[in-house]
Amino acid sequence: MTEYKLSNYNFTFPYPKLAEGKKQTVMYNTRTGVIALIKEDKLTQYLEFAEKGTPVADEDLLADLRRGGFVVNRDFDELAALKYRLLSAKYDKTHLNLTIAPTSDCNFRCIYCYEKDSIKPVTMSEQTQEELIAFVKQYTPTIKLLSVCWYGGEPLLALDIIEKLSEVFLKLCEENQIAYVASMVTNGYLLTPDKLEKLHRWKIEDIQITLDGAAEDHDKRRFLKGGLPTFDRIVENLSAAKDKLPAQVKIRINADRHNIDRVDNVIKILREKELLEKVYPYLAMVENSNNAYNDNSCLHTNEFSQREFEFITRNGLDLLSHTPRQLGNYCIADRCAGFVCNADGRIYKCWNDIGIEARSVGTLKDGGKQSPRFFDYLLYDPTEDPACRDCKFLPVCMGGCPNKRVQNDPARCTQMKEGLERFMSVIPSILKEQADKHAQETGQQA
Repeated sequence: MTEYKLSNYNFTFPYPKLAEGKKQTVMYNTRTGVIALIKEDKLTQYLEFAEKGTPVADEDLLADLRRGGFVVNRDFDELAALKYRLLSAKYDKTHLNLTIAPTSDCNFRCIYCYEKDSIKPVTMSEQTQEELIAFVKQYTPTIKLLSVCWYGGEPLLALDIIEKLSEVFLKLCEENQIAYVASMVTNGYLLTPDKLEKLHRWKIEDIQITLDGAAEDHDKRRFLKGGLPTFDRIVENLSAAKDKLPAQVKIRINADRHNIDRVDNVIKILREKELLEKVYPYLAMVENSNNAYNDNSCLHTNEFSQREFEFITRNGLDLLSHTPRQLGNYCIADRCAGFVCNADGRIYKCWNDIGIEARSVGTLKDGGKQSPRFFDYLLYDPTEDPACRDCKFLPVCMGGCPNKRVQNDPARCTQMKEGLERFMSVIPSILKEQADKHAQETGQQA
């Protein structure tokens, strides 16, 4: 065992279920993503090695520990491996990731909107559209994937612009053998069945819509700019388009202290409308981004993590989709080929920055690399940050939210830091059920 050492990224949690009358422990490694159950006698051998360096005599156990990344070769530098993964993702030029706001106008006036000071009746001019097309063309010789997220404001207010640009992007990708994927964040008020058909034609197959509860909650938080309610219209749109909805429709439920006790109402309504099998509901934590809301109304991260777990398990939602993901870079903000394009032609690195000109990193004309803010987002390396490099959550956090970092917000760590043990207490049983089901279907032994 002298040639092996313990991984820096191991977690162990008690597992409430017994196997053959014996205690079990959940082992999880954030670098590899492996989740394993280890019986009491095997755990004793592992702990003897971890605490005293006593060799693991059980060769099968040693092989399993190595396979899961719980022990690694003594000369293997895990931090260097994470750094390589980070840099490979951060400076990958084969994937151009664009968030595009064809308009900075919105028909809603949501109470917590971080863009509320940036909403303007501006749509993307023909000149700006041509600049955007030229911007994309600069990347076509090298990229293998173009992904576009239509954003706003409310993107469906500028459907004609989405149509023109989508058709150009699709043609460019076809001519250059580039894969193309598209998504949309919309409030859903204008999402009628005929519009959904158009979105499908333009390969927009991933849509996010927000419902903050039943009508009595939602309409106090997400109303039209004249103050009129919106809930019934959104649900009617979803019901009318039930058979036309794409594979990925996410229902975001923004939760804070004012509605957290009634978020289950969304599940109830989706079930009554026979929509629950068509959409994926999830909770999101309302934050005081850009000082647009009130800190006292927001849940703390540990509170939200607890309430989110309870919401998922209580409503029988997919827990596995909430397991930690191993990251290269964190998001579009810290990717060299990731940009947020506003209707006026200004480019940003983060969705939270859009419309705040002081946070722009350039324009479509200059390529969006003229501001020190661009380098602030790109050149940060959590493997060299004393606050992050020794953290066991580093592989699934990679320094946390880049925007919070540049804003000096201390709450930039992953939410999973608060809730990992809760999730690991049930996930092994879910994996076991899936394995048993697969074995039964294929006639194999689990």
